[in-house]
Amino acid sequence: MTYLLLEDGTVFAGEPVAAGGHSFGEAVFTTSMSGYQETVTDPSYVGQIVCFSAPMIGNYGVADERSESGRTHARAVLMREARGPEWLDWLREHGIVALTGIDTRSLVLHLRDAGSAPAIAVASGLDAEEAIERAAEQPPMLGRALVEDVSTTPIRTCPSPA
Repeated sequence: MTYLLLEDGTVFAGEPVAAGGHSFGEAVFTTSMSGYQETVTDPSYVGQIVCFSAPMIGNYGVADERSESGRTHARAVLMREARGPEWLDWLREHGIVALTGIDTRSLVLHLRDAGSAPAIAVASGLDAEEAIERAAEQPPMLGRALVEDVSTTPIRTCPSPA
């Protein structure tokens, strides 16, 4: 069984389409209609499991110049319908757990009402009971110092706009 399990015990079933295994993080959503690669590489999504509210994700492919940083920051991706082999291959190559077939509308409503939530996305190898135990061991996002996790070394200066 592959699924997203929220801290409150709510489960959303899905199908794995990228990396195997499981990933812990804070479940959040984005209402962006495009920019899926940008979202996954955006440092503001560090440690998060991102639910895309748009119904189809991946239909225009991927390109290196679309990345917001030099690596991925989101821990997992949740989609109603994953499209395009380039996108799925890119997720797999970057070790991102991704689930398709998720009832994203219900998940977004749940998160909107209850707030972001500690969660685990399971693509393989973990039953629900073990997932609950392992998720409870994860540190909370609140108060975590994440700047070091997303900062570059050496320090880079962006050119001023002309």
